Amino acid sequence: MYINGNLKLDSDFEIRVIREDEFDVDLFIDINYRSVDLDIGNNDLDISRIQFQMVRAILLRFSKNGMRMTCHMLRDIDLYSAFSNFEIEYKDKVIKIKQIEEKVEFRI
Repeated sequence: MYINGNLKLDSDFEIRVIREDEFDVDLFIDINYRSVDLDIGNNDLDISRIQFQMVRAILLRFSKNGMRMTCHMLRDIDLYSAFSNFEIEYKDKVIKIKQIEEKVEFRI
């Protein structure tokens, strides 16, 4: 379990800190070109899952004092290879990034 400030992250994958200053942290999670099923729970759009194909890595950028983070799906290890990004609120939640067979479940 990775805990930093208000963020609690439970993952089967190695979590690497690639940048940290007094305010922000960037985490890099290499998932080796797997599909990612983003489970967003109950929402106003009635969407239960969003899937991203062939994701090399997930980059998470969060504020040490905040409650929202930006999640970037990367096509390669280059930080500029993001093909999708979204913001989530993680206050009072444990974010889970788990391997299930050959895919990854990203649960908010």
